[in-house]
Amino acid sequence: MVDYPYFFTWANQSSPTKIEFESNKDHFFVLKNGNKVYDLSSISFQASFGLNNEKIKEAIKKQLDSFSVVSPKAVFPLKDQATYKLLSHLDGYKRQINALDGKVFYTLSGAESVENALKMARQIKKKNVVLCRQRSYHGASLGALSVTGDWRNEPHQTVDEWTARIPEPHNDPDLTQTELIIKDIGPENIAAFCLETITGGNGVIIPPESWWQGIQRLCDQYNIFLILDEVICGFQRTGRRFGFHNYPFLKPHFICMAKGITGGYIPFGAVWANRDIVEFYNDNVLSCGLTSYAHPLGLAAMDAICDILADGHFLENTVNLKKMMKGHLLKWEELPKVKEIRTIGLLAAIDFTSDVTLDFNYFLERGVHLVVQPQTLVLSPALSFKTKDLQAALETLDKALREL
Repeated sequence: MVDYPYFFTWANQSSPTKIEFESNKDHFFVLKNGNKVYDLSSISFQASFGLNNEKIKEAIKKQLDSFSVVSPKAVFPLKDQATYKLLSHLDGYKRQINALDGKVFYTLSGAESVENALKMARQIKKKNVVLCRQRSYHGASLGALSVTGDWRNEPHQTVDEWTARIPEPHNDPDLTQTELIIKDIGPENIAAFCLETITGGNGVIIPPESWWQGIQRLCDQYNIFLILDEVICGFQRTGRRFGFHNYPFLKPHFICMAKGITGGYIPFGAVWANRDIVEFYNDNVLSCGLTSYAHPLGLAAMDAICDILADGHFLENTVNLKKMMKGHLLKWEELPKVKEIRTIGLLAAIDFTSDVTLDFNYFLERGVHLVVQPQTLVLSPALSFKTKDLQAALETLDKALREL
């Protein structure tokens, strides 16, 4: 066993899952043994614009040559320009929110985005309880882990007394049970819902419109904030700019962003907060801050991402990629070991029958990099794939699936 001088994430250190990496190209990387591996998960959902995107790299280089370190309190043109671009993308379908009425708080990760939304919600409401789902992941910091429901929550001393789990959408479609939970806890004790708009790594759960209409109704009726975690489903992943744009009646108070916000080229994140939150902090101290708040290199990368999202050729390409992936998914539905497939935009989950136990290294050895769970594969290929390259990647995966 090689004894590395660093930890591996989410792993037993005596036998961690690791990738012997050598180099990368646009949409694949090369292992030390020379094997080519297609990236069909955008690394960890963040590399949504490929592994070697010149537009993002050039934006960072340009800013690096200008200035790369600045005070969190600094005001400079890029900060204004990039923020207004982000707000224009957030406005969404039929301007369902007036993003310009809100403001952005910048972070360095999705966990920090969720963490700061929770802090603001609890401070403003003067209430502690946050409602969240079991099948969820919101980040690795203590507050974000507390509202996380998957296995990563279990080893830690999280803030359980401030967390209440609601049923999954398919278990409570009309939210009868959820409303009973609210009444049992007491609306006077509840600050917010914290929910992934569309579940990512835990299986691409896509709630029906009726469920989200019920959540919005409960927020309005019981005066509860709605925190939407868009860390995975933001930035065109679901076929729209943001996941909540698929539900044009939703009126979130907070929108948490990261990952695709810079394509993974610079650690970065953001929280959008609506007018109610903005007005509260006009006269109350916002006791939130980070050393690298609104980091100029992060802003430069985000500015480039916003330009890419506004490019008609890019959007047309994502439509073609979606059609191609859907065609393969329809074929895989017929495989005897496939139980169910869920997909939206360029995000998909393939559930397998209980007699299958999937292994990350099995797929890596066959030339594809995926999010792998014991009975589920999650696909989130880069939105910038060329159609011929995605075709080659999916054909490689097809062969691996048929050999299971």
